[in-house]
Amino acid sequence: MSHAGYAEYLTGLLGWRVTPEAVENWEAGSTPPGDAVEACLAVSSGTPRPGLLLEAVPGSFPASALAGPWVTAYQFSHAGMAHFHADIAHVTAEGDRAVRAVNHPPEPRTQGRSSPFRNEIEGRLFGRHLVGTWRNTSDTRYYGALQLAVLPGETVMDGHYTGVASDIEVSAHRWRWVRLEAGDAATVALREPVRIYGLIMDRTQDDPPLTAAEIREDS
Repeated sequence: MSHAGYAEYLTGLLGWRVTPEAVENWEAGSTPPGDAVEACLAVSSGTPRPGLLLEAVPGSFPASALAGPWVTAYQFSHAGMAHFHADIAHVTAEGDRAVRAVNHPPEPRTQGRSSPFRNEIEGRLFGRHLVGTWRNTSDTRYYGALQLAVLPGETVMDGHYTGVASDIEVSAHRWRWVRLEAGDAATVALREPVRIYGLIMDRTQDDPPLTAAEIREDS
């Protein structure tokens, strides 16, 4: 494999960005990180490793097709009651199959919380499914997994997330993403999360991307 090809392959296995320059330096004698060594040994020995099991499932389209801003919303439980969260996730592609996303700016909105959930997400395409993990960086107790089906047209993603309900419980709820029209999404003050949740749950793959006017607080 070329340096670029091997770097992309390792990026998918490790969940962090490996550059072609790093691969070249490792081949020249510099010491790679331990998890990179472990990944290479696992591949050469045939030992299963997270990410390898699904490698035989090709992506149906390049990850770059998902790049850009998305309006996302989900429900979560708090004190036994249903609450809602909404944000704008900014997706970037890392190679043909891997993506990363952060949900700010603008500031997300989380019902019932003085500090909204700020999430970082990493995922990988398998067929038309984006499978990955998420972590709340504003309250590091919360993290979990997600699986989203990418509807034809690549303007709607729909699926579920799982997360930490407690040390011995797992929560699971629907998570829906709708593409946002390109523009200055960072300056949008979002509407109440329950309103955005209702708005994007009604969108279909045949609808155009959302506009900033539709999700702005003064709509």
